[in-house]
Amino acid sequence: MNGGICQVFQKGMVSMKEQRSICLGGTQISYTLERKAVKNVNLRLRPETGLLVSAPKDAPLALVERILQQHGERILQTLRRYDTVSEQPPQYPIHYTAGETVLYLGKYCRLSVEQGSRDSVQVQGETIRLLVRQPEQEELRKKTFDDWWERSCEKAVRNLCRAVYPVFAPHGIAFPEIRFRAMVSQWGNCRPQRGILTFNTRLLAAPVRCIEYVVMHEFTHFLYADHSGNFYGFVAQELPDWKQLEMQLRQVQTRL
Repeated sequence: MNGGICQVFQKGMVSMKEQRSICLGGTQISYTLERKAVKNVNLRLRPETGLLVSAPKDAPLALVERILQQHGERILQTLRRYDTVSEQPPQYPIHYTAGETVLYLGKYCRLSVEQGSRDSVQVQGETIRLLVRQPEQEELRKKTFDDWWERSCEKAVRNLCRAVYPVFAPHGIAFPEIRFRAMVSQWGNCRPQRGILTFNTRLLAAPVRCIEYVVMHEFTHFLYADHSGNFYGFVAQELPDWKQLEMQLRQVQTRL
């Protein structure tokens, strides 16, 4: 195998990066091997960066490749999923122009841009109408759409939080503080000791039942901090089809 080597300097530390390739399950894939001050061999796989392997500076290449072979099937499955996703249309506006696709509550809609008497957004079937007083201004189009999206997401999630809360009230769980922010790799998170639930503003792209699952999932962390059998047993009592909902969520990306 051939590899190209470069050095990355950061805070006086030298990190060695090398482009390599390996055959996993009959498929040749490329990866970036980064040698730095870590104790273990770590694998990270992202659509935008591909497979990144960080390893101790003195770790033999044979060890790195053995670990890659051990995780080969999972790596290939993830790469195939990324390939499928890359063929899908964009899920959120890029320039906020007419004809762009928007994944809204689990279905793809087309964006239309029209001049209106006030800045607003209307959903009509599979069309999302972006009405702005000055359609030629991209910043105005962006602000109007983003504000509508975030308000709609907050309203949908808060309503579902109120709907599922009666399941948890008998367990002595106080109604939590609900927050929202853009996230890269999470649909939501729970901070049990502080009584805070935070949800990804991109949740509005998912079907309503999937959003309900995320809300139930995060609320359940007030009872079980980890993803134990008891955790999923509790979720299954309320949402028997949670596995199917989780699979659907995996198909919904949080790309901007």
